[in-house]
Amino acid sequence: MSKPVKLEEESVATTSPESAADVEHTATTYVSSLEHTGDGRTLKKANSYLSQCTTLTAGMSHLSHEGVSVVSESQGSVPDLHAIKPDLENAARVEPCGEVISIWTRRTIGIVINGFVLAFLSATCTGVTYGFFLGYMGLDSYVMSSITALMKLPDVLLLPYGVISDCFPICGKNRKSWLLVSWTISAAALLAMSLKPQPPPMYCQYENGEYNWDVPPCNPQIQDEKNWYIFPMFILTAGLQLGSVNGQALLLEYSQREPLERRGHIKANMAMVCTAGGLASSLVIGICMNSKAYLGTFDWGLSFSGLMSVCLVLVICMVPVTVCCVYEPPRSSQRLSSRAHIKGSWGLVQKKALSSLLFFAFFVQFLVSLTTTAGPMVRSQWAHVRVLQQQMFGMLGMGVMMAATYVYKTSFLQMSWRKTIFIAIVSVNVLDAVPQFLAAFDVVRNQYFYLGEDVVSSIPNAMLQLVSNLMIIELTEHGREGLCYGLIGTLQQSALPFATVISNQVYGLFDPKLSSLENYILDTPEFRSTVAWSYVLTYSTSFLALALLPMIPWQKAEAHRRKREWSSNSAMGVFVLLIPAVCLVYGVIVLMLTSQPETACLKWVGGMGCEQS
Repeated sequence: MSKPVKLEEESVATTSPESAADVEHTATTYVSSLEHTGDGRTLKKANSYLSQCTTLTAGMSHLSHEGVSVVSESQGSVPDLHAIKPDLENAARVEPCGEVISIWTRRTIGIVINGFVLAFLSATCTGVTYGFFLGYMGLDSYVMSSITALMKLPDVLLLPYGVISDCFPICGKNRKSWLLVSWTISAAALLAMSLKPQPPPMYCQYENGEYNWDVPPCNPQIQDEKNWYIFPMFILTAGLQLGSVNGQALLLEYSQREPLERRGHIKANMAMVCTAGGLASSLVIGICMNSKAYLGTFDWGLSFSGLMSVCLVLVICMVPVTVCCVYEPPRSSQRLSSRAHIKGSWGLVQKKALSSLLFFAFFVQFLVSLTTTAGPMVRSQWAHVRVLQQQMFGMLGMGVMMAATYVYKTSFLQMSWRKTIFIAIVSVNVLDAVPQFLAAFDVVRNQYFYLGEDVVSSIPNAMLQLVSNLMIIELTEHGREGLCYGLIGTLQQSALPFATVISNQVYGLFDPKLSSLENYILDTPEFRSTVAWSYVLTYSTSFLALALLPMIPWQKAEAHRRKREWSSNSAMGVFVLLIPAVCLVYGVIVLMLTSQPETACLKWVGGMGCEQS
């Protein structure tokens, strides 16, 4: 996320073998940063996923197969930042780190298939919670929310995953072997859910398959078995995240080899592939899991165990695909020890160029995730959005995102990153405000008009996600791609539970209460104004994120200038690691409290107060 800035030209000088040790030491001082995996309505809802970046250091030293070369800057002075024109031809000529790799050949197509299946399984893991836990198992909505958050806890493990991938190769492979480990973990979790006998649903059913909500549950004991599903889903998510970290790190290695004028094409292509994986998951769940037992409308459909069996077959097929069709470029014969690697990684975290990007990712994620608690009720009670229509528009939105990504890749790849993010944040909020305010004041309460915004806003969301991916390409460091991806992912994911709790606390102060169903049924003018003001606060906090744009570079050239010129600060490194740790502990505590009826009423966890309850 940044804007182009001119950078002085750099020349490549080949060093003698005697200087290899110096170069290796220099290589440990690179820097890393941002990346998005992100999911649908990024900025607008709490699912926004900006992305990752990384920061190299002065000189951009490269270790190659034939020898060691040092990229050093020329003696020309760097022009004043405000006088710099964001043109590609003024950017530094950073040479690719080895041969250019295409992801569409037989030896590399496996990484594309891996990305598609990882996106498919991740979306499926989230998509089944509504029909299975809320419908089939009959859990309360707040319990289902806690379960969903619990299953997503492995998302904060991206940093340790990245460090493990960088530091501990298996059979000489840092990425490919850990991809196989991730598929093994995922297969074990899916096998457990596939083989477990599925009990009857909680509520009694009519002959046509619909639930009879008016009589006592036929199988209330099913709720005692929820942990037998939650734990395997947690393990499945952990395995998928391990695969995602290693896949993204390998893509970074590929992208660093692209010529400057084309750099970002691989990430753009993979963004479309992953979007297609999510679209395929929505299609499968919308059709195959749309039976009445899972709150759908069809008389037929797959069971939860059946869907897990289908996913298990996919995972098993991914093992030979990964072995035969995933190419990991060979590394330098001069390897760093794990201790030296971790020490060098600590040096990277202290770099101000990297730290500023990490802080940007965390605080922007936090600000745009502060959303009003009125959103779900406005959608269901006033706009009357139904599940089938929501799935249809969701798939349409993902298709538009794929098209928008392709257009950006072909026509706007050199556009200023800051300008792109500015346009994305403003556009998403303005487009969201139109149907929200019209629905709040009873001007237009139509589900198709309301959902149309989801499709339109997918265009700026696609821009945001792609730009985030581009930054990590320019700022990542050879050999520490996993660390860079893990850092940004961990910071972003740790911001989400914290933002959710703050949102519940702040919007819980509004009166009349935004979470009360009765207020939406009464639909008084006073309450309409209250809902509208809650949206005003939501958009205001999102716009505050624009003030953080100076923390990121304009474009590729300034990113490389920051790598060379910005100093280190150990205090910033400590905060980068401390913030996600504190937020993670806080999030887990709140999650555990909200999952228990005795403590869910506490105001500091978002409840209405135990005295009132």
